[in-house]
Amino acid sequence: MIIRQILLRRPRELFHMYKLVLRLDVGSRAEDFTLNDVNGKAVRLGDLLGRGIVFLTFYRGGFDRESIRYLKALAENYPRMRDLGVEVIAITPELRGKAKAMAESLDLPFTVLCDPELVVTKQYDVYSPMMEWCWPAGFVIGEDGIIQYTFRGVSPPNTPPVSYLMKKFEQMRAPKEEAAGKAAAR
Repeated sequence: MIIRQILLRRPRELFHMYKLVLRLDVGSRAEDFTLNDVNGKAVRLGDLLGRGIVFLTFYRGGFDRESIRYLKALAENYPRMRDLGVEVIAITPELRGKAKAMAESLDLPFTVLCDPELVVTKQYDVYSPMMEWCWPAGFVIGEDGIIQYTFRGVSPPNTPPVSYLMKKFEQMRAPKEEAAGKAAAR
């Protein structure tokens, strides 16, 4: 009975929850944005593109155990990601003070951005109208600004598996390393 009431009252929210194709999907150009990090410094996505791979991940916040687990896993793998030329950018809807306390308590080595107005969350189509918050999500963006991989969970612990991400990053670096090796051999 309760499920039927939800279905009748909120079909649009359920559609958004289980939507399989994102507005910005594989093959799309990543849209530029500027958000402040936990220290108040403005960070622009466009300034990072062209320097390497960017992994843009949206997480719910420090209140969510699955978000914490996922951020810890990213932090553990961050040295290898940097070796592969990957920059990790984590985005949360939380206010700067909460996000900063969480980033410091976890000693996160990567940039954490705050999107309390949900502007970028909506821009990247990971906004949940039912929760009025963000879905866990990830976007792997190549040096050319083209999205190579997307993932959006409908609830925690739905996050892109770090082991899969590492394989994806290695695959993306392999053609560049092969080309550099061939050029050096000439």
